[in-house]
Amino acid sequence: MNFQVEVAFIGLIQSMAVAAIAGFFARESKKRKKAQDAAEARAALQAEESLLAVKLMSASLNLAIATATAVKNSDAAGPMGAAIDAALREAEKAGEAYQDFIKTVATRQISSGKG
Repeated sequence: MNFQVEVAFIGLIQSMAVAAIAGFFARESKKRKKAQDAAEARAALQAEESLLAVKLMSASLNLAIATATAVKNSDAAGPMGAAIDAALREAEKAGEAYQDFIKTVATRQISSGKG
């Protein structure tokens, strides 16, 4: 081989090496982005669940307080009856929202093949 062919051959090898390294880094970057997106989606889902859980606990506490007060005062039909009804509606609404959330998550997992 003459000198010019050897230099061209070395240049070709270097170009192939650079292309291979660039491809590797692009693939790794794509994997990191996918993992980051998945982590962000999990965090958003956890935040939504936490908010619903807090609402559910608050509704349960309000219902428990109203019921205990009515029982203590033996006034389940008077003014405390209205408070019990309101607390019961709040608890039912929070429970339904939480069940809807659970069903939505289950549906997403089944449709994505993770369930």
